[in-house]
Amino acid sequence: MDFLKLLRSLEEFLYELCTWFLFFPRTLYRVIVHPRRMAQYVNTELTQKLDKQFDDAISPPMFLMLAVLVAHGVELLMHQQVTGTGQLSRTVFGNEESLLLYRSITFAVWPLISSVHLLRRKKVPMTRESLRRPFFMQCYLTAPFAVALSTSMVFVRLPGALSTQIGIAVSVLSLVWYAVVQAGWLKVALQRSWPNTVLSTVWVLMLGIVINSLIGWILLAN
Repeated sequence: MDFLKLLRSLEEFLYELCTWFLFFPRTLYRVIVHPRRMAQYVNTELTQKLDKQFDDAISPPMFLMLAVLVAHGVELLMHQQVTGTGQLSRTVFGNEESLLLYRSITFAVWPLISSVHLLRRKKVPMTRESLRRPFFMQCYLTAPFAVALSTSMVFVRLPGALSTQIGIAVSVLSLVWYAVVQAGWLKVALQRSWPNTVLSTVWVLMLGIVINSLIGWILLAN
């Protein structure tokens, strides 16, 4: 009986894994080309029954984690490896699971900051339920940025001026895209003027950079 349950679990896992190969690039394309539409898509899907949500895409948190995984795959293909300088960083970077978890958390910082900022500006009580909708939207919007930025850092670390230039160009383009998308999302969500929206966007991006830089500094210093 337990063996049959194991087989069924493996069957479900294999099916889910195969669907990722189909739905990840499809979802990535939809987010890059139609970010606002995908944000609205989250609104629609969260009103559905749990087993029917995101049936034609990948759920936002999983999509963000898969984006980090794809970027890590590119890193492995390019024979790049992140090494720690201290005990803590060697522990985190020393195995694939810890490294992927660390990177997923660092990129999830931006969706969390954006969601908290939105709720505070709208004076909405902060609960797990009130955070869910904006956080899911932000996971979609952050995933392309995660893929592009992580991949660009791989090229920056490669030897040669050309690869470095390509990496820098991709990182700048990804940051510009993310800033524009964030501004558009905040403009619609907050219903404020463009100057106010730009200030909110700068605040969200800079706070995310500061928090991630602080986390990185703590890792490298220990």
